Amino acid sequence: SFLSGVGKHSQETRWVVEIVGKPEPVDVCVAVDNVAGGSCVRSPRSPQVHVTARGKQVFPGDSKESAVLRQDFQWRWPYRGGIRDLHEPGVYEMRPDHGVPEQWLAATLTAQMEDCCFKAMVDYPTGEGRFKTIEFPVVKAENIRDKRTHQHLVLPTCEIVLDVPLANPLHPTLSACHKNGLGQTTEGVLLTHFFARRSPPPQKGLLGPPKREPRVKFEVSKDRKIIICDTGYQDLSHFQSSEVRAIARNSEGRLKKWWKLQIGPFAEHIVQLEKKKASSKIVTLTVDGEIMCEAKAEDIESLDAGWECTFRFMGERYLDWNVHNCNSDGVPTDEKGHVVQRMVFTKECTVRFAEQIQDAHLYVDGFEFMDLPDARASGSAGSLEWTPEALLASFGLTPPFKVDPSAPTGLGAGITAELREGGGLSGLFSCCSRPAFVWDDAVPAGGRCGAAWHRA
Repeated sequence: SFLSGVGKHSQETRWVVEIVGKPEPVDVCVAVDNVAGGSCVRSPRSPQVHVTARGKQVFPGDSKESAVLRQDFQWRWPYRGGIRDLHEPGVYEMRPDHGVPEQWLAATLTAQMEDCCFKAMVDYPTGEGRFKTIEFPVVKAENIRDKRTHQHLVLPTCEIVLDVPLANPLHPTLSACHKNGLGQTTEGVLLTHFFARRSPPPQKGLLGPPKREPRVKFEVSKDRKIIICDTGYQDLSHFQSSEVRAIARNSEGRLKKWWKLQIGPFAEHIVQLEKKKASSKIVTLTVDGEIMCEAKAEDIESLDAGWECTFRFMGERYLDWNVHNCNSDGVPTDEKGHVVQRMVFTKECTVRFAEQIQDAHLYVDGFEFMDLPDARASGSAGSLEWTPEALLASFGLTPPFKVDPSAPTGLGAGITAELREGGGLSGLFSCCSRPAFVWDDAVPAGGRCGAAWHRA
């Protein structure tokens, strides 16, 4: 979200709010104009006010472009809040609308839609105790429950509230509140406490795909003894830690200062602070070329003796494993599948200065920019080969399993293997020359093949 002010007696205040589960951000704008005819200044008690929200005019209520504010104005927009555990396996269960009553199936929620429904990958029974993972494009919230507690999923009821006070229409506020389990509405929190940007930054604007997807790929051999990573050691280590590193900083006179930093090996950001005039109280905070906040200190509840804004970099990173599927007995097959492990991170940043922008400081997770480690050149390019033991000892990573419930098991698996190897059915009876099944260490001690995959 961001704010924008344009004058002493004329001001436009705008917020852009991104909400989980909503396809488009919420745009709220309050324009206050105390100037008539370009020269005659009206009384501050009778300002002309124009309010738009979500692309529609909400004040004045008629066809007029603006109107005098006669009393405090408030606009409220209710919405359903989002959940935290999207893409996390082993958290939820779902029940089909039709079928066996109260039959709950393991499900991984993959997307939240605007109508309070979800997309999900569900372990669906195929008979004889076997399951197949299929996608359900629509699952109602009432058909989802917590796998551990069996409590039904309840989406929080939230509201965005805009207040334009008659006493000071140049200082509107936008806040968020929600209802608790008793149906009581909690006290609203100003949305200026929730400034955030995506990491890596989008290719264009505030939304859209990132410039470079933070993804590391692994290729796991069929016997699981060799793992090939497409990233070098230094970059993989930096990727796992998401460490913030300093690249550069600079002051351009007294009215502008910027910092360039790196989060992990795939994301770079530029934070810039600027004043258009030395006499102005309005400060513009820009992140990656997009205005985040343009406001006076009092507009964002800064410190008494200076200007301060706190925001967050929020992002996701992915481990993409290309593994051989295994059947329900844990035997690897020739078919391959992908297991993607998603991890979420957040970095809290604060920009502050007392009097001059050239003296401003940037803090990341409590550390001053000057104290951050310096960014280093990317490590060696190309793939790197690991053993499972070395990868576990170096990074705490273990290749996951992916179970194909439809893959042959027992005698059927042996027949399929012999036919693919060209040995024919006679190979099944040559038990004196070699065993029909080779378990070896295809399933590490303590590993599980009963689930589609497990977390590292």
